Amino acid sequence: MKNLKTLFIVIGVILLIANFYIILEFGLLESRWLRILGTTVLFSIFLIGSKRKEPFLFLAFLLLLLSDFLLIKYEVPWIKKLTFIFVIMAYLSLIKHIRPYVRNLETNLFQKGLFVGILGINIVMLYLLIDMAGTKWDDSWHTFLFYLYGMSMIVMVVLGFSYSNRYSNKSSFYFLWAVLGLVISDISGFMAYYLGVELFYFPDRLFYIIGLLCLVRFSRMDKNKDMLQSYGFL
Repeated sequence: MKNLKTLFIVIGVILLIANFYIILEFGLLESRWLRILGTTVLFSIFLIGSKRKEPFLFLAFLLLLLSDFLLIKYEVPWIKKLTFIFVIMAYLSLIKHIRPYVRNLETNLFQKGLFVGILGINIVMLYLLIDMAGTKWDDSWHTFLFYLYGMSMIVMVVLGFSYSNRYSNKSSFYFLWAVLGLVISDISGFMAYYLGVELFYFPDRLFYIIGLLCLVRFSRMDKNKDMLQSYGFL
Protein backbone atom coordinates (compact mmCIF):
# COMPACT_ATOMS: atom_id res chain seq x y z
CA MET A 1 0.00 0.00 0.00
CA LYS A 2 2.86 2.35 0.83
CA ASN A 3 4.47 1.62 -2.56
CA LEU A 4 1.17 2.44 -4.26
CA LYS A 5 0.97 5.80 -2.50
CA THR A 6 4.54 6.56 -3.52
CA LEU A 7 3.74 5.65 -7.12
CA PHE A 8 0.76 8.01 -7.17
CA ILE A 9 2.85 10.82 -5.71
CA VAL A 10 5.62 10.29 -8.26
CA ILE A 11 3.13 10.17 -11.17
CA GLY A 12 1.38 13.28 -9.88
CA VAL A 13 4.60 15.25 -9.51
CA ILE A 14 5.84 14.22 -12.98
CA LEU A 15 2.53 15.15 -14.61
CA LEU A 16 2.40 18.44 -12.72
CA ILE A 17 5.94 19.49 -13.69
CA ALA A 18 5.42 18.44 -17.31
CA ASN A 19 2.12 20.32 -17.56
CA PHE A 20 3.48 23.51 -15.99
CA TYR A 21 6.48 23.42 -18.32
CA ILE A 22 4.33 22.96 -21.43
CA ILE A 23 1.96 25.74 -20.34
CA LEU A 24 4.91 28.10 -19.85
CA GLU A 25 6.94 27.22 -22.94
CA PHE A 26 4.42 26.07 -25.56
CA GLY A 27 0.89 26.81 -26.76
CA LEU A 28 -2.60 25.73 -25.83
CA LEU A 29 -2.64 22.83 -28.31
CA GLU A 30 0.47 21.19 -26.84
CA SER A 31 -0.98 21.66 -23.36
CA ARG A 32 -4.18 19.90 -24.40
CA TRP A 33 -2.26 16.94 -25.84
CA LEU A 34 -0.33 16.56 -22.58
CA ARG A 35 -3.62 16.65 -20.67
CA ILE A 36 -4.81 13.74 -22.83
CA LEU A 37 -1.59 11.83 -22.10
CA GLY A 38 -1.97 12.31 -18.35
CA THR A 39 -5.62 11.24 -18.38
CA THR A 40 -4.75 8.18 -20.49
CA VAL A 41 -2.00 7.12 -18.08
CA LEU A 42 -4.26 7.43 -15.03
CA PHE A 43 -7.16 5.70 -16.80
CA SER A 44 -4.83 2.81 -17.64
CA ILE A 45 -3.83 2.51 -13.98
CA PHE A 46 -7.52 2.57 -13.05
CA LEU A 47 -8.29 -0.29 -15.44
CA ILE A 48 -5.30 -2.37 -14.35
CA GLY A 49 -5.99 -1.94 -10.64
CA SER A 50 -9.77 -2.25 -10.66
CA LYS A 51 -10.72 -5.10 -8.32
CA ARG A 52 -14.47 -5.16 -8.90
CA LYS A 53 -17.00 -4.01 -11.41
CA GLU A 54 -18.04 -0.41 -10.88
CA PRO A 55 -19.69 0.53 -14.19
CA PHE A 56 -20.55 4.15 -13.43
CA LEU A 57 -17.04 4.90 -12.18
CA PHE A 58 -15.57 3.34 -15.33
CA LEU A 59 -17.99 5.29 -17.52
CA ALA A 60 -17.15 8.57 -15.80
CA PHE A 61 -13.42 8.08 -16.38
CA LEU A 62 -13.97 7.08 -20.00
CA LEU A 63 -16.16 10.12 -20.69
CA LEU A 64 -13.56 12.44 -19.15
CA LEU A 65 -10.93 10.92 -21.42
CA LEU A 66 -13.14 11.40 -24.49
CA SER A 67 -13.85 15.00 -23.50
CA ASP A 68 -10.10 15.63 -23.26
CA PHE A 69 -9.65 14.36 -26.82
CA LEU A 70 -12.38 16.74 -28.00
CA LEU A 71 -10.48 19.67 -26.48
CA ILE A 72 -8.03 19.43 -29.41
CA LYS A 73 -10.74 20.94 -31.65
CA TYR A 74 -12.59 22.82 -28.91
CA GLU A 75 -12.93 26.01 -30.96
CA VAL A 76 -15.29 24.24 -33.38
CA PRO A 77 -18.80 25.13 -32.06
CA TRP A 78 -20.39 21.66 -32.33
CA ILE A 79 -17.33 20.01 -30.75
CA LYS A 80 -17.47 22.52 -27.92
CA LYS A 81 -21.07 21.51 -27.23
CA LEU A 82 -20.24 17.80 -27.47
CA THR A 83 -17.43 18.34 -24.96
CA PHE A 84 -19.93 19.85 -22.53
CA ILE A 85 -22.25 16.88 -23.05
CA PHE A 86 -19.49 14.35 -22.32
CA VAL A 87 -18.42 16.14 -19.13
CA ILE A 88 -22.04 16.44 -17.97
CA MET A 89 -22.50 12.71 -18.57
CA ALA A 90 -19.27 11.99 -16.67
CA TYR A 91 -20.50 13.97 -13.67
CA LEU A 92 -23.91 12.30 -13.81
CA SER A 93 -22.12 8.93 -13.80
CA LEU A 94 -20.20 9.93 -10.66
CA ILE A 95 -23.48 11.08 -9.10
CA LYS A 96 -25.10 7.75 -9.98
CA HIS A 97 -22.10 5.88 -8.58
CA ILE A 98 -22.12 7.64 -5.21
CA ARG A 99 -25.90 7.98 -4.79
CA PRO A 100 -26.39 4.56 -3.09
CA TYR A 101 -23.97 5.64 -0.34
CA VAL A 102 -26.22 8.52 0.71
CA ARG A 103 -29.61 7.21 -0.45
CA ASN A 104 -31.08 6.98 3.05
CA LEU A 105 -29.33 10.06 4.43
CA GLU A 106 -31.81 12.08 6.47
CA THR A 107 -31.99 15.85 5.94
CA ASN A 108 -33.91 18.44 7.89
CA LEU A 109 -35.77 21.49 6.61
CA PHE A 110 -32.80 23.78 7.23
CA GLN A 111 -30.46 21.60 5.18
CA LYS A 112 -32.98 21.43 2.33
CA GLY A 113 -33.39 25.20 2.43
CA LEU A 114 -29.63 25.66 2.45
CA PHE A 115 -29.29 23.46 -0.62
CA VAL A 116 -31.96 25.45 -2.47
CA GLY A 117 -30.21 28.68 -1.47
CA ILE A 118 -26.83 27.44 -2.69
CA LEU A 119 -28.44 26.27 -5.91
CA GLY A 120 -30.00 29.68 -6.47
CA ILE A 121 -26.74 31.52 -5.80
CA ASN A 122 -24.88 29.28 -8.22
CA ILE A 123 -27.47 29.81 -10.95
CA VAL A 124 -26.94 33.56 -10.61
CA MET A 125 -23.16 33.03 -10.76
CA LEU A 126 -23.51 30.91 -13.90
CA TYR A 127 -25.56 33.69 -15.50
CA LEU A 128 -22.90 36.28 -14.62
CA LEU A 129 -20.10 34.07 -15.98
CA ILE A 130 -21.94 33.65 -19.29
CA ASP A 131 -22.36 37.43 -19.50
CA MET A 132 -18.66 37.97 -18.79
CA ALA A 133 -17.62 35.48 -21.48
CA GLY A 134 -19.06 37.77 -24.14
CA THR A 135 -18.19 36.90 -27.75
CA LYS A 136 -16.74 33.49 -26.86
CA TRP A 137 -20.29 32.28 -26.19
CA ASP A 138 -21.90 30.65 -29.21
CA ASP A 139 -25.68 30.37 -28.91
CA SER A 140 -28.63 29.37 -26.72
CA TRP A 141 -27.67 25.67 -26.86
CA HIS A 142 -24.26 26.55 -25.49
CA THR A 143 -25.97 28.45 -22.67
CA PHE A 144 -28.38 25.58 -21.93
CA LEU A 145 -25.56 23.04 -21.75
CA PHE A 146 -23.55 25.34 -19.50
CA TYR A 147 -26.44 25.53 -17.02
CA LEU A 148 -26.75 21.72 -17.03
CA TYR A 149 -23.00 21.53 -16.57
CA GLY A 150 -23.16 23.84 -13.57
CA MET A 151 -26.09 21.98 -12.01
CA SER A 152 -24.34 18.63 -12.35
CA MET A 153 -21.24 20.08 -10.65
CA ILE A 154 -23.31 21.42 -7.76
CA VAL A 155 -25.16 18.15 -7.17
CA MET A 156 -21.90 16.18 -7.41
CA VAL A 157 -20.21 18.38 -4.80
CA VAL A 158 -23.21 18.22 -2.45
CA LEU A 159 -23.26 14.42 -2.64
CA GLY A 160 -19.50 14.32 -2.18
CA PHE A 161 -19.74 16.31 1.05
CA SER A 162 -22.76 14.26 2.20
CA TYR A 163 -20.85 11.03 1.61
CA SER A 164 -17.80 12.37 3.43
CA ASN A 165 -19.83 13.57 6.42
CA ARG A 166 -21.71 10.28 6.65
CA TYR A 167 -18.77 7.86 6.57
CA SER A 168 -15.66 9.97 7.30
CA ASN A 169 -13.34 7.23 6.02
CA LYS A 170 -10.51 7.13 3.50
CA SER A 171 -12.68 6.24 0.53
CA SER A 172 -15.05 9.16 1.22
CA PHE A 173 -12.04 11.47 1.65
CA TYR A 174 -10.60 10.52 -1.74
CA PHE A 175 -13.96 10.78 -3.49
CA LEU A 176 -14.58 14.23 -2.04
CA TRP A 177 -11.19 15.45 -3.23
CA ALA A 178 -11.74 13.86 -6.62
CA VAL A 179 -14.95 15.84 -6.95
CA LEU A 180 -13.46 19.07 -5.63
CA GLY A 181 -10.41 18.68 -7.86
CA LEU A 182 -12.53 18.27 -11.00
CA VAL A 183 -14.83 21.18 -10.13
CA ILE A 184 -12.04 23.62 -9.17
CA SER A 185 -10.23 22.62 -12.35
CA ASP A 186 -13.35 23.36 -14.40
CA ILE A 187 -13.83 26.76 -12.79
CA SER A 188 -10.17 27.63 -13.32
CA GLY A 189 -10.33 26.44 -16.93
CA PHE A 190 -13.39 28.63 -17.54
CA MET A 191 -11.59 31.66 -16.11
CA ALA A 192 -8.55 30.95 -18.26
CA TYR A 193 -10.29 30.27 -21.57
CA TYR A 194 -13.49 32.32 -21.56
CA LEU A 195 -12.32 35.28 -19.47
CA GLY A 196 -8.79 35.34 -20.88
CA VAL A 197 -7.01 35.06 -17.52
CA GLU A 198 -4.29 32.65 -18.68
CA LEU A 199 -2.75 32.37 -15.22
CA PHE A 200 -5.67 30.12 -14.29
CA TYR A 201 -4.40 27.40 -16.62
CA PHE A 202 -2.01 26.43 -13.80
CA PRO A 203 -4.64 25.71 -11.11
CA ASP A 204 -6.77 24.17 -13.87
CA ARG A 205 -4.14 21.54 -14.55
CA LEU A 206 -3.08 21.18 -10.89
CA PHE A 207 -6.57 20.36 -9.63
CA TYR A 208 -7.41 18.19 -12.65
CA ILE A 209 -4.42 15.97 -11.84
CA ILE A 210 -5.41 15.91 -8.16
CA GLY A 211 -9.00 15.04 -9.08
CA LEU A 212 -8.04 12.15 -11.37
CA LEU A 213 -5.44 10.78 -8.93
CA CYS A 214 -7.99 10.79 -6.11
CA LEU A 215 -10.56 9.14 -8.38
CA VAL A 216 -8.10 6.35 -9.20
CA ARG A 217 -7.21 6.01 -5.52
CA PHE A 218 -10.90 5.85 -4.62
CA SER A 219 -11.51 3.14 -7.22
CA ARG A 220 -8.87 0.90 -5.65
CA MET A 221 -10.21 1.08 -2.10
CA ASP A 222 -12.66 -1.24 -0.39
CA LYS A 223 -16.15 0.21 -0.51
CA ASN A 224 -18.97 0.12 1.98
CA LYS A 225 -20.77 -3.24 2.00
CA ASP A 226 -24.17 -1.56 1.54
CA MET A 227 -22.90 0.02 -1.69
CA LEU A 228 -21.93 -3.34 -3.15
CA GLN A 229 -25.28 -4.81 -2.19
CA SER A 230 -27.07 -1.98 -3.95
CA TYR A 231 -25.23 -2.96 -7.15
CA GLY A 232 -26.09 -6.61 -6.60
CA PHE A 233 -22.47 -7.75 -6.24
CA LEU A 234 -22.92 -9.41 -2.83
